[in-house]
Amino acid sequence: MNRSLVIVPRWAGRPDTDFYVWLEAKLREAPQGFSSVRTLDMPNPAQPTIPGWVGALSAAVGPTPAPSTVLMGHSVGCQAVIRYLATLPPGHVIDGVLLVAAWWDVDKPWESLVPWVETPVDLERVRAAARRFVVLLSDNDPFTSNYVRNRRLWEERLGATVLLAPGARHFNNPREPAVLEALLSHFGSAPHARE
Repeated sequence: MNRSLVIVPRWAGRPDTDFYVWLEAKLREAPQGFSSVRTLDMPNPAQPTIPGWVGALSAAVGPTPAPSTVLMGHSVGCQAVIRYLATLPPGHVIDGVLLVAAWWDVDKPWESLVPWVETPVDLERVRAAARRFVVLLSDNDPFTSNYVRNRRLWEERLGATVLLAPGARHFNNPREPAVLEALLSHFGSAPHARE
C-alpha cells in the first residue's frame, strides 16, 4: 500500500508559497514512504469558506480517500482538514493527519475568519476518521499567543500528539525543518494498520 500526502495551505496560501515547494522537493528526494505528495490550490484563498474548502478537499481526494492517505493542514488548512474528516462515512479511516500552526480560535479574529471559529464540528466523527493526529505548534505564533491553552485543546479534543517548535511563529518560511521532521518521524514509514 502506497501512502499519499495531501497538503491544504494556509489562509491566502498557494502551492508555491511558504514551505510547500521545499517540502515537496525534500519528500521527492527520498520518498520516505510517500508515493505521492501534492499541495492543493484552494479556491478563493484570500477569503476561504468552510463549504468552499471542504468541498475542494473532497473533490481532490474523494469522499472516501484511500486508507493510506495522510492529510496535512497549515493554519486555516487545519480547520478545512478536520471539517472534511467529519464528512467521511462512519468506519472510514485514513492513516493520519499533521496539523501545522493549528488553532481552535485566534487572538483577534477578523470577520471572514469568524465562521471558522464559531461553526461547530463533530469531534467524535473527526477522531474516528484518522488513525492518529499530530499537531505542530510554535511558542510565539502571532495569531494564537496562548500556545499552552492551544496545545491542551488539541490534546483534549482530538487526542493529538502535540509538538512544539520554539520560535517558529506561524511556519511561513520557505524552509521549515520542524515540519519535515514532524512528518517523517510520525508518518515517514510504511502505512500502519489501525490499532
